[in-house]
Amino acid sequence: MGSAPRTSPDPLDGKSPGGESPQKRSTGDSEKDSASYGAGALDELRQLIVGPERDALRRLRERVANPASRTEDVSEVVAESIHLRREQGGDEALSAALSPTIETALRESVRKDPATLADALFPVMGPAIRRSILETLRSFLASFNQVLDQSLSWQGMKWRLEALRTGRSFTEVALLHSLVFRVEQVFLIHKRTGLPIAHVVAPAVAMQDPGLVSGMLSAIQEFVRDSFHAEQGQGINRLQVGELEVWIEDGPYAILAAVIRGVAPRMLRDRMAESLEEIHAGFSGKLERFDGETTPFAAASPVLSRCLDSQFRQEAPRLGFAYAWAAGGLLLCLLGGFFGWRWWELHRWNQLAATLSEQPGLVLTSFARENGRYVFRGLRDPLAPDPAALVRAAQLDPARAEFHWGAYYALDDPIVQQRATALLAPPLGVTLSVKEGVLRITGGEPALQWTSGLRARALLVPGIRAVEISPQFSPERLAFDQAKSRIESLVIKFPLASATLPLGERAKLGELLPHFKQVLNAPELRGSTIIDVIGHSDATGGEAANQDLSQRRADRVASELAQWGIVATALRTKGVASTQPVRAEDSEANRQFNRSVTLRVATTP
Repeated sequence: MGSAPRTSPDPLDGKSPGGESPQKRSTGDSEKDSASYGAGALDELRQLIVGPERDALRRLRERVANPASRTEDVSEVVAESIHLRREQGGDEALSAALSPTIETALRESVRKDPATLADALFPVMGPAIRRSILETLRSFLASFNQVLDQSLSWQGMKWRLEALRTGRSFTEVALLHSLVFRVEQVFLIHKRTGLPIAHVVAPAVAMQDPGLVSGMLSAIQEFVRDSFHAEQGQGINRLQVGELEVWIEDGPYAILAAVIRGVAPRMLRDRMAESLEEIHAGFSGKLERFDGETTPFAAASPVLSRCLDSQFRQEAPRLGFAYAWAAGGLLLCLLGGFFGWRWWELHRWNQLAATLSEQPGLVLTSFARENGRYVFRGLRDPLAPDPAALVRAAQLDPARAEFHWGAYYALDDPIVQQRATALLAPPLGVTLSVKEGVLRITGGEPALQWTSGLRARALLVPGIRAVEISPQFSPERLAFDQAKSRIESLVIKFPLASATLPLGERAKLGELLPHFKQVLNAPELRGSTIIDVIGHSDATGGEAANQDLSQRRADRVASELAQWGIVATALRTKGVASTQPVRAEDSEANRQFNRSVTLRVATTP
C-alpha cells in the first residue's frame, strides 16, 4: 500500500497539513535525519574496522563446530605431536596412554583373524623352533648313544642297581651320569656401574670383549628389574645364548657371570657363590669405591679361575666275554629275585582275598592291584569280622589295602546267631544257636518276662525262619516253676508249744493261694501234683510230744488250705518233729523258725 507523496511546507502558511506548527516540524525532522545519518556512518565505520575479524571469527567458529574439519586438522599434526612428545621425555606417559588402545586393537585383530599374526611371526618363529628341535634331538641322540654303550658295562650294572634302589628308570640314571660341561669364561662385573672388574678364560677358548659382555648383562638385568618391578637383589640368574648358557650370581657390589657349554652340575652354582663371597670379603672396600680402575683387583683372578671347571665323558673299558656273562647272570639273578619277590607278595595278597571270601558276613566281588595298592570290593554285614584286622593277622601292611564295602544283611549261621543274641538279649545261662536258619533256645531257667512273646520276637530277626524253644521255656512251665518256688520258700511260724495258726501267718498263707492253684491246675501236670505239708518243732521237750505237736501243726495248715478250696487229695501232711530243722538251733530266732510248717511241691510221672 503506497504512501501519499510528501509536499514541502509553505513558508507563508504557519501550519502543516496535519495541524502542527511549522517551527516544531522543522526541528524534529532535522534531528531525525541527523540521527539516521550518524548511525549509518557508525555502521560503515565499524564494518571497515572490525568486519574482517568478525568474518574470520565466524569462519573459525563454524570450523570448530564441524567434526569433519577438526578431524582433518588433527590428522595433519598427529605424527609431529608424537615425535615432539618423545623428544621432550614423555615416553612413559605416551606409552601409558597408547598401550590400552594398541593392546585392545591387537587382541581384537587376533580374535577376528589369527592367521594375520601367525603370518607375521612365521619368519621369526619358524627358524627358532627348528633350531630348538634340532638341538634337542642332537643332545638326546648323543646321550642315548652313551646309554647304549654303557648298558652292558660294569658302570651300566652299577647304574641299574642305583635305578632299582632309587626307583628311577635306568635311562634317567644313565643320562644323569653322562653329562659333560665346561666353563669357558668367568666375568666379575661391578654392580653399580656395569663395568668389568676381572675376566678369566679357559684354555683354547675364543675370548669375548669383557666390556661388551658386561654392558649386555647389566642392561638385561636392569631391563628385567624395571619391566617386572623386581625388588633389590632379584633378577636373572640364568641365560641361554645358543649353545652356551650363562649362570649369574648376584652380590652386594659385584656380579659373577660364568659362560658354560653343556650341562653343568648344581655344585658349580655353590662354587660360584663361594667365590663371590670370598671376593666381597677381600675387596669390599675397593668394590664400594670402584671408579673403573681394575688394577687393585688383579688378585681376584685366581679366585675366578677356580670356577673354570670342566668334565669330560670317559669311555668305559670293554669287559671280557666272561665278565659280560657274569654281569648278565647277575642281572638275571636280580631280575629273578625281584620278580620272585613280587610273585610271593601277590600270592600272599591272593591268600588274603581267599580268606576274606570265606569269612561269614563278607562277600568279595573283586580284587585288583591299582596304583600300588590292593583294592577289595564287595558286601559286608555290620557284624562281620574287621577286614583290617585280618590284614594285620596275615602280617601284611594295612596301608596298602583299600576296602570298598556295600552294606547288606548276611544269612550265614554265625552272623545270624550274633544278630539274634544282640537283638534278643538272653538272660545269663540261656544259650542261642542257629543252624540253617532255625533258632534253638536252650540252657538255664530264664525269667517269665523274657519268654513272653519270645517266638514272635525271634522271627523278626533277619535270617531266622523258625524257632525251637526247649519245653522248659514254655510260659506254662515257667509259671509253674515260679509258683512252686514261691510256695516252697514259705515258712509258717507257730507259737511255742502251740498248733494255733496266728492271724499274720494265716494272711501269708492266703497270699499264696493263687500259686497253689497254679501248680495244681497246670495243664501238662494236672493230676500229678502233690503238696506236702510238713510240720516242724524245736528240740526242746520230749520227742513224742514234739512229734504230735508237729503233726497237729501240719494238719492245721492243711485244714486252712482245704477251707480255701484246695482239694484235700492234693494235700499230704507229715510231722517230722525236730528231725528236719529249718535252721540250726543256735539262737532263739532260729528256734522260732523251727516251730513252723513248710511246703513242698512234688510231681509224679
